[in-house]
Amino acid sequence: MELILKRNLEHQTIPIERLCSIFSNVGIQKPMNSIENPIIDIESPYLYQNIKRVQSDLPSNMQSVNQNEAGYLNIDIKMETGTGKTYVYTKAIYELNKLYGFKKFIIAVPSLAIKAGTANFMQLQSNINHFKNECDYKTEIKLRTVESIKAKKGTKKYVPNSIRDFVTSSNLQRNTIEVLLVNMQHLKESKNGVLVRDDYDSHIEGYYRPIDAISATRPIMIIDEPHRFSRNNATFKFIEEQVKPQMIIRFGATFPSKFIGRGKNRVELKDYENLIYDLNIHKAFENNLIKGVAKEHVESPDNEEEVFKILTMKKGEFVRFQKTELNEQGQTIKTTKELKTHDSLSLLSPKLSGISIDGILATKVNLSNGEEKFTGDVFFADVFATSYVRESIRLALKRHFETERENFKRKFKIKTLALFFIDDIHSYRDNDKKEPYLKNIFEEELSKKLEEEIDKCNIFESEYQKYLEESLANINETHAGYFSQDNFSSEEEIEREVNTILFDKEKLLSLVHKDGKANTTRFIFSKWTLKEGWDNPNIFTIAKLRSSGSDNSKLQEIGRGLRLPVDETGNRIENETFMLNYIVDFTEKDFVKKLEEEIYGETSFEQKEITSEQIEKIATNKGLSNEEVLIDLMSKGYISFDREIKTEKLQNFMTEYPEIFNKLDKSRIRDRNIDKNKEVAIRKDNYWKLKELWEQLNEKYYLHFDTINNDVLISIVSDVITEDLINKTVRRTKRETSEMVQGELIFNVTLDSIDSSYGETLNYGTFLKAIAESTNLSIPLIHAGIVRASKLKKIEKAFFTKDTVRSFSIYFKQRIYDELLKIYSYRKLPNTTVHPTELTEENGHPRDFVKTSAYLGVKERKGTPLETYLYDTILFDSEIEENNIIENISSVEVYGKIPKRTMQIPFIDGSTYSPDFMYVIKDKEGKPTINLVVESKGVKKKQDLRGTEDHKIEAANKLFGMVKESGINDEYEGQAGLGELGDKLNRNGISVTYTRQTNNEKILDIVNQLIEKKQ
Repeated sequence: MELILKRNLEHQTIPIERLCSIFSNVGIQKPMNSIENPIIDIESPYLYQNIKRVQSDLPSNMQSVNQNEAGYLNIDIKMETGTGKTYVYTKAIYELNKLYGFKKFIIAVPSLAIKAGTANFMQLQSNINHFKNECDYKTEIKLRTVESIKAKKGTKKYVPNSIRDFVTSSNLQRNTIEVLLVNMQHLKESKNGVLVRDDYDSHIEGYYRPIDAISATRPIMIIDEPHRFSRNNATFKFIEEQVKPQMIIRFGATFPSKFIGRGKNRVELKDYENLIYDLNIHKAFENNLIKGVAKEHVESPDNEEEVFKILTMKKGEFVRFQKTELNEQGQTIKTTKELKTHDSLSLLSPKLSGISIDGILATKVNLSNGEEKFTGDVFFADVFATSYVRESIRLALKRHFETERENFKRKFKIKTLALFFIDDIHSYRDNDKKEPYLKNIFEEELSKKLEEEIDKCNIFESEYQKYLEESLANINETHAGYFSQDNFSSEEEIEREVNTILFDKEKLLSLVHKDGKANTTRFIFSKWTLKEGWDNPNIFTIAKLRSSGSDNSKLQEIGRGLRLPVDETGNRIENETFMLNYIVDFTEKDFVKKLEEEIYGETSFEQKEITSEQIEKIATNKGLSNEEVLIDLMSKGYISFDREIKTEKLQNFMTEYPEIFNKLDKSRIRDRNIDKNKEVAIRKDNYWKLKELWEQLNEKYYLHFDTINNDVLISIVSDVITEDLINKTVRRTKRETSEMVQGELIFNVTLDSIDSSYGETLNYGTFLKAIAESTNLSIPLIHAGIVRASKLKKIEKAFFTKDTVRSFSIYFKQRIYDELLKIYSYRKLPNTTVHPTELTEENGHPRDFVKTSAYLGVKERKGTPLETYLYDTILFDSEIEENNIIENISSVEVYGKIPKRTMQIPFIDGSTYSPDFMYVIKDKEGKPTINLVVESKGVKKKQDLRGTEDHKIEAANKLFGMVKESGINDEYEGQAGLGELGDKLNRNGISVTYTRQTNNEKILDIVNQLIEKKQ
């Protein structure tokens, strides 16, 4: 599997264009010697005019232009985690080289994990090909990494080749760009520091300290994760005073803070300097560039929150604990107790049974479960009880498998990963010190959960069942870990795990290994080592089995799983909403509140008074007059008599009316402990009117296929080869170029095509096996197809590559898809029962409340639904659904939203799809004879429907045709936009009709046209 990069994403293109445009009309001198960069005139007034120009769309408090006194140009680019920051600064390097000739760049990162991720991105062959072929850069990045020296005593000390090559590379070599990758540990004064020591046995360009040689190149420095490089720390001072870059570009989601003023006037501000782009978390959520977040925690079993604090300790003798709890009157009671080595913590609380003190140091106590606690630490009893950890793991696994099952049903599956943060390496890694209790608990719970999930699998999920069974059979292969201590481990198995997690993202995202065996590794454990910088697009669940403390940035914590996922073909999935399950302990039950405070703290709010348009919007939503809205807002203290917004009530105002403040949709950040299953009552009189249709929708069906003749399969193989579909991988490209013309930056667009095929040839047997694994065809059939193709065209040796295997698989599946369309049908699954369902009990009677109200939607509209609606509450997911629910149609007898997962119609590509609404409609005589089922896609126009969606509507046509043969008159409306009525198909005299709905049409039009058609 290879990740496929996309080059024209607007949120990634804008910062690069702005960065390059700030040098318009600015003097850039030719380098003085062959090892240095061109020289920027940082005194040029045009430079700061250009910066001010590109800041025009930023909030006013972020618009500031500063000329740095330290003699370098600083530029800030703010991009939220998961939006492609590494891609942007890599492409920016190419652009700055192409436009201005800059050749020497340094990338500074704060940790080894981030360093590994950056190196992997820049060295991945598919990424190199992307920048070369699709972006049409004629240069290639030569990545040099700074590593620690491990020289033996008595041996000569040579300057590392990576540094020497970076410095000595001449700017006359036009086809390369030098990039030096360094982690912050090397950017400091240290006796044996690789960059600052002067006892090497050779020099570089006359310099004996490598840092002096690097400085002589006049580098451009890129700082990743700038909040870790605050201006007052030693690392940043080292960069300013020793590296002496002529420009620093800071890329990050979070920036350091600075303080202005003293005493009561002391104010904390973000330390932005010449910020030119602000893609904050609010914008990223709003534009669906990242996953949403659903926080959840296991509730304290008895709601008793006993708090313990370590007051003091004496080495080898005692630890003094303070216990704080509430008595029956709600009064706070504090008591202290001293414990010695080997004492059980059950002396503090029964909840801590099984944990004892192993050792007491000067400021640290070691517990028997692997925990380390320090003087001043505060903790809750339940959080450190093994039972609570087990419950948290169960919750994490529950959410993981809910997501994984859905992701496996897709046409192109998504490998679903989970990340567990723990405090102690020895609780996970096998060791001589103690039992790895956490790993053992995890494997026990995972085994139980896998057995449970296997039992749930139906006949449509045989592939998923096989994947689960492989996981259960080899439970130890399902999880892997990375800890900072692993960098010093020599164990081969641990080294493999670390390499996969840090360096081989594609392997971790693949569902199968190269040998065809299922790749079941999907649970990653780490001791916060992966907390910053490392991310994987397919992390759908993060579980913090130990609290990280309340002072950590919540945005940084969720950042590991925010990136949008990629499917098994390497494509990033856009235009869909995904959620990150975030499991914490109950000490962080206010996580969502703090996260929102961070998000809205980054969003400048400058509105002073409420507008007439906002009042009108509230009035429309609540069904009130404008005057009633004004009175309501004033009575709640949100506004004054003259409509001025009161700042002290602003947060409450924004929470109650997010739609007028551009506040995030509640569905993007959820607290599952608060947003529990809402009780939505079923109007039983309405249910009985829908009963017949509802029961029919809950029948179980399966796909039946007629046999495909072997000769057809051989012909498909031959056709894919002979029709030149994969003779060469050619891509149509739109090339956007830019150049300096008389001091102005000019952008041009040209269309072209490029050959992006690459890879070593495979021997014929390996090639056949690879094709067989990717298509499920037998090797003899594939061979017969290739033989037939070879009689029609010459097949070169260069044809047999991995690139061909990937392309062949794609085109073969497209062709076989067309064949399957001809031979499938639906059959009713025998020996199955309809009840119980989301709406009914086992006896077929309606429930009082919908079983899982979240399946109706995550958004709620206040007010009472129409009398003909099935439920007493309006829940929905999209605007088109909301509009359908509130549309008052006199000819509708009864209607309702169909809970998700109620009717999952299997399709030939392995996916399923579900209708969204059910209607019983009165005919022209006023009789409720028309049963209507609607699927809402919510696209803008009919042409936006992909061919697969057309085929799914035809599939529904087949299914309901079969249903009608058994006596029910159903109409299937493939509602992906409300457009033309489809053709009528007649089955035993009973008509089946379907239409399509686009966002700008009404459900009323469908109903009226359908009634006319039923004459």
